[in-house]
Amino acid sequence: MSKVKEPYPKPFGGARRVKELENFLWDMETYFQAARILEADKVSITSMYLSGNAKLWWRTLLSDDASANRDKIETWEVLKSIVRDYVKEFSSLMLDVRDMSEEDKLFNFLSGLQTWAQMELRRQGVKDLPSAIAATID
Repeated sequence: MSKVKEPYPKPFGGARRVKELENFLWDMETYFQAARILEADKVSITSMYLSGNAKLWWRTLLSDDASANRDKIETWEVLKSIVRDYVKEFSSLMLDVRDMSEEDKLFNFLSGLQTWAQMELRRQGVKDLPSAIAATID
């Protein structure tokens, strides 16, 4: 019986479209399953498939975690959920605040992000909360 060699995932360069991110995550999960990658190796393998802005984001995230003495991101599930969780929580809190200016909402959202994410959103030139949230989850 011959074994079919699984294709390698295409690198992810940090595209800001949800569809591209979700396809990358799907491709990585399919690759992990087909290649029988151990859970302990998934984060380091994923980092090898990052390029451009995504690789810069990853390097900055690792540096921020080390300098803040935070635990390293060691699981695939943690990596996937970091940004999604923050956006969900902030959005929920904003439902309770009715009299905050749009400028203050954006300021508070950015203040809650890690330094690398703040820098990336400023680099993108986001000017309002919906744009910041969209850029964060894309």
